[in-house]
Amino acid sequence: MSENAEEKQTRNIVIANLSMPDGKNYEIPLVKKTFSSGREGYYAQIPAFIYNNDVYGGQIQVWRKGDTK
Repeated sequence: MSENAEEKQTRNIVIANLSMPDGKNYEIPLVKKTFSSGREGYYAQIPAFIYNNDVYGGQIQVWRKGDTK
């Protein structure tokens, strides 16, 4: 089933793919967010995941470049 252009524009989640040095991949969903700067983008808080017997966490933020609306 294919999506039309309007359905793609209203999607509120994007997927980021973390590729680790050993070849393991983690798919991280990012939700739509308006940042305090007014820029629109996507965001995820990563509470924890284990890689190479160590615990990692963090954030992923991506936003539209240029002037704010």
